[in-house]
Amino acid sequence: MMDHRNPRAAHLEAIEPAWGDERAARGNLYILIELIGSSPVGIHAVREMQATVELTYYSAGGPVSQVLRQAIADAHEILRNMNRHNPDIDLQAGIICAAVVQGHLVIASAGPTVAFISTSQRLDQFPLDEERYSGTIGGETDPNVHTYRHVLDSGDALFLGESEWTLQSDVRTIGGAVVSTTVGNLQEVVTHLRQQGDNVPLLGLLLVCVEEEDSGEEATVSPLPTAVGATPPVHNVPRVEGSEGVVPLRDRMSGSAPDLPSAATMQHQLTVPARPPVRERDRWRSRAARLMDGPSKWISNLLHGLLPERRTRQSESTQQPEVEVPDPDTAPTPPEPFEPSSQAVPLPTVEASEQTQPEERVQLPALPGYAPPAPSQGNRRRLFIAIAILIPLLTSAVVGAAFLREGSINQEEGLQLVELADSKLLEVQQALEVEDRATARASLSEAQRYLDEAIVLIGVTDQIQELSEVIATELQDLLQVRALYSLDVPLLAYAADAEPQRVVVSNQDIYVLDSASQAISHYRTNPERTLLEEDNGAILREGDVVSGVSVGRLVDMAWQPRISGFEDKASLLVLDRNNNVFRYNRLDGATHLILREQSSLGSVGQLGIYNGRLYLADERSDQIYRYSPAGLAYDDPPTAWFDEQVRGDLAGLIAMGIDGDIWLLSEDGTLVRFREGQQLPFSLERIPGLGGLLVDFAMAEHADGMLYLADATDERILVFDKEGRYIQQFVDAEDLALAGLRGLFLDEVTDILYILTKTGLYAHPLPR
Repeated sequence: MMDHRNPRAAHLEAIEPAWGDERAARGNLYILIELIGSSPVGIHAVREMQATVELTYYSAGGPVSQVLRQAIADAHEILRNMNRHNPDIDLQAGIICAAVVQGHLVIASAGPTVAFISTSQRLDQFPLDEERYSGTIGGETDPNVHTYRHVLDSGDALFLGESEWTLQSDVRTIGGAVVSTTVGNLQEVVTHLRQQGDNVPLLGLLLVCVEEEDSGEEATVSPLPTAVGATPPVHNVPRVEGSEGVVPLRDRMSGSAPDLPSAATMQHQLTVPARPPVRERDRWRSRAARLMDGPSKWISNLLHGLLPERRTRQSESTQQPEVEVPDPDTAPTPPEPFEPSSQAVPLPTVEASEQTQPEERVQLPALPGYAPPAPSQGNRRRLFIAIAILIPLLTSAVVGAAFLREGSINQEEGLQLVELADSKLLEVQQALEVEDRATARASLSEAQRYLDEAIVLIGVTDQIQELSEVIATELQDLLQVRALYSLDVPLLAYAADAEPQRVVVSNQDIYVLDSASQAISHYRTNPERTLLEEDNGAILREGDVVSGVSVGRLVDMAWQPRISGFEDKASLLVLDRNNNVFRYNRLDGATHLILREQSSLGSVGQLGIYNGRLYLADERSDQIYRYSPAGLAYDDPPTAWFDEQVRGDLAGLIAMGIDGDIWLLSEDGTLVRFREGQQLPFSLERIPGLGGLLVDFAMAEHADGMLYLADATDERILVFDKEGRYIQQFVDAEDLALAGLRGLFLDEVTDILYILTKTGLYAHPLPR
């Protein structure tokens, strides 16, 4: 559900072992982690938890549900230990794991995640709302892990997502989409679900169970394995003529779920192949193994030296007389191996006449019976007792020495990283002497990265704390961080269930689109833009009938100024998901705007106005269509704005701005610029910390104006010029108001920046 270039996409991992991989016996595993809180080591924590869950699932023995519980518990320990060793880190997480193995679906979750399972008879939501928020992983208390089991059938669908899905959309909409999912419409359902949150990128995974193709081989059904490489129960079943062919998936799954064999009956063996790049933790473990290899050989040689008589006796007793090897032509034919089966079938009685004839058997010479050695006495007995006591002590000493050596290696590498960070600070000073602020910012970013890696190895030391404070102070100056002090009282305040998504302002009129209630509300402020004078409520809702046209799901809106000779009143234009455009002003109310060739539009997600022209971004055709004023409305056919040689990728488009050029912001944080149908070479300057979730942008129309980007992850507003050079950033002085940042609107007449968050709307003059 999320573009792979989005940094948060790494929070979702799909593991599908190929045929022949020993992990394939445990089936596929899907892991979704919803991280609560922000930290420089957040992505490192996610990867460590994913690696732990994968290792536990494909190596531990026991029923699948029990193994998933243990995997989540292990991930909880990883995150809790990181929080304990680093007091500045306070990360919590929700995790959901889905295992698909031999026609069975087993899900385990802890914390705020959600799953929907659609079958031919019902739709299940897992976990229930009261269970979803009952505990997270990473805290001091153990998480509450909930499990779900289901026997899959062809056509069943599974949806995994983070908890934000239930906030951006409603359960009925998501569940209805999952129920209607098939293999044929899978991509359409994905597009539909991504649009429910007004294209805000959310973690999600959609799976469909398909019936297996006939491979022409004999199929077998067995209970779920308890460990990879475990030997399933084998029964000698007589071969039945004409039984070739694969049992259909629907027939194999028609019965109840088989009982899982216990771990005691299974043989546990697994080697997880290394995955590039090699993690630091794996490298340290290999070093520890090499350190322990030498002492173990020394102990073995010591024991052989102390026990020469026993070693000689053993070598003599193992010598066996020569055995005549029978002729292969006269040797009995071994029975044919039978395929394993999950059901025991009684073996047919074998008559004595059918067994191997006595003269064909090979008589082996009898081996001498075993006679236990005489108990040791005297000094020899005391030596054995001393050795028995010495071995555990030596083993503990060797293991302890290995861990001490490993700790010293960590300490050494951590100190080297701290020295590298310190050297980067010297580069910062050299760059500032020549007024190279871009290089200085890059060096500070590198220095902070080295410190983050050192914290993972050795924790937060006094030197690291001191260097971090220096980096933070230098960055504060280099990044030109400006605090906004007028965000104490919002113009509008919203309830917890509201989802304000877009804001448009014209003079004293304010229009806000709420995606939760699917309504556009109108407000009017005083001339100073400090207080609301009017609250006119909703002017347009989903389901309203305007000029005989039913209003669909509202997705975008823009302000259309008065157009001389065409439109004598300024109006608000509103776009719905059915590609309808509605017009509203206080005199005429809401009316439907007739567009020429509207039926040819695919899926329009963004609306723009510039110089009286109407621009519609069609995500399905990856084209922007431009309508020019004509007749009583936009009566002329639209023109394709992109050149034929240009293929604009509009998938995941979340915002569009027009100043003569067209600017497109995608959900992966990419801002691109087009002029006269051609893409211009443009990119935002990389700054430390850039990479958060950009949800909207605003800009001045004149060429020397600025770009304002809403960074919802770091709760700040980034300012760039139109060449992509970084200028400054705005933060909240109280560090509260910008939480849940959703949208921006720039009023160039008054130089007021309107900031929309989940809880309120603020109007702040641009800092000078």
